Amino acid sequence: MFQHSNTSCERALGLDPNLIIAASQLITNRVERGELGKAYEEATALVKRRPDSALAHFTLGYVFRYAGMLEDSARECDNALALNPANYQLRSCAWAFMQLGRTERARDFLRLDTGSEWAAWVTPHLLLREGKINEAREAVKQMSSNPRYHRDLMEACLQPQPRANIDKIVQETETSTLAEADPEEWYHQGALLAYCGKKDTAFHMLGMAIQQNYCSYSNLLSDPLVRNLHSDRTFDEVLTAAHNCQTAIQPSGNTQNH
Repeated sequence: MFQHSNTSCERALGLDPNLIIAASQLITNRVERGELGKAYEEATALVKRRPDSALAHFTLGYVFRYAGMLEDSARECDNALALNPANYQLRSCAWAFMQLGRTERARDFLRLDTGSEWAAWVTPHLLLREGKINEAREAVKQMSSNPRYHRDLMEACLQPQPRANIDKIVQETETSTLAEADPEEWYHQGALLAYCGKKDTAFHMLGMAIQQNYCSYSNLLSDPLVRNLHSDRTFDEVLTAAHNCQTAIQPSGNTQNH
């Protein structure tokens, strides 16, 4: 499927090199498969070529998000929204702002796709980062039962459950999530597991995401859901791995150091 998408995009660009949607898709395909350096080069070139394109800025912001450079990602998302304030394709920028703790700005992007299955999935994650537990419990009821959204884990974290039930859900979530191709989803569920107090599984999933070049450096430092990991000695190891992950784009001088 991935190779078919790449081939289609490359064929489209061969016919029309200025086809932004094909260039953007090709770059996001690369970054989701861990080709961070090449994706960064192509996204930077795309913005230089088309600074007037919201999708070009979004694409560079997407690469920055995977590189664990959330401030840079947020800046590009702001640029994209200013250029096209109604484009629902910009919606995933909400993750960068959520993980920075800037939830009001995250809502601006969430509203681009109000009423969708995607928005119903993201909303409880946003509310948890605001500490609005009761509202998150209500929002979970609107989530799809499609296994890809892991509603059962969110429910287990928000409602009292027998330990055996929670452990079973955690194990199933870990197995099914790591079978997915996109490492950002590994981060999403790892962060939720951290919030739920399942530190060992959280560290494993966050570490696996880093190995697949979802670097998450600034995410680990700023995301409200993973704050309870900061005092664990394993955190420094994972943070170091996240920083090292950013070497794919270090020649640009853009790695974030804190």
